[in-house]
Amino acid sequence: MFTLFMMPCWLGWLVNVGGMRVALCQIPVSSSPSVNAERVRSAMSVAADQGAELAVFPEATQVRFGSDLRAAAEPLDGPFGAGLAAAAKETGVALVAGVFEPAPDGRVYNTAVAFDGHGELVASYRKLHLFDAFGHRESEVVAPGSVPVLCVLAGVRVGLEICYDVRFGELSRALAVGGADLLVVPAAWAAGLFKEEHWVTLVRARAIENTVWVAAVGQVPDASEPSTRAATGVGRSMLVDPLGVVRLDMGPAAGVAVGSVDIGLVQTVREAVPSLANRREDVFGPVLSFLSADG
Repeated sequence: MFTLFMMPCWLGWLVNVGGMRVALCQIPVSSSPSVNAERVRSAMSVAADQGAELAVFPEATQVRFGSDLRAAAEPLDGPFGAGLAAAAKETGVALVAGVFEPAPDGRVYNTAVAFDGHGELVASYRKLHLFDAFGHRESEVVAPGSVPVLCVLAGVRVGLEICYDVRFGELSRALAVGGADLLVVPAAWAAGLFKEEHWVTLVRARAIENTVWVAAVGQVPDASEPSTRAATGVGRSMLVDPLGVVRLDMGPAAGVAVGSVDIGLVQTVREAVPSLANRREDVFGPVLSFLSADG
């Protein structure tokens, strides 16, 4: 049985019953964290100018795969995290981005951090499913997390996932049953035969089967960096509504795209397609149990 961690949420009463503007920040990721920090600041400025309340960045925004992740890893309040917090505070835009933090066994955690528009760290989620597939061995360097995470950002209940997690429908289902109206999926989706088709299909499927919004944001390759077998992204960041309609698809180019997330549509769709309400707990058991905010 899953245990779902709802971050301490005095923000819960602020849950938005209307909607918000979300920015998909599809950036190239460098081997230099300082370069990436500047790209985040620039994208946050664009997002704010377009009225975004939440900006979503790729997996591994801190430093690209193929770099020395152990050397780059730092605590969440380290220099890179502090820069993310400052960017959120300066623009008033909440953000989700991928970083690396040290793990006790000498590996690193592949972590998605969420800051609110005041620059406060609201949540951190460590990637549960490591990309040991298609000839890659993420687990050689990355340690797995163990807890699904929900939080509230810009007044919306958000479930956090990272890249390969999207292939595991039970995580999205747990987050949706736990109350998420929006799934946020930072990614560095690896290129390969049929891989882009997998990405598009899986992101839409997670939205359809759980009747939630999905904001899935990928890297694009950095043209100034040497080529590598490591995952540097294929782009295709998407915003998908609870019926599986693709509202935004950014294709392969770097940029920032902003779209509206209508939270009221979640309830409208669930009244017409009550797939969550029709789940057979008597056959399959409960999806999850909650961990209280105080642990």
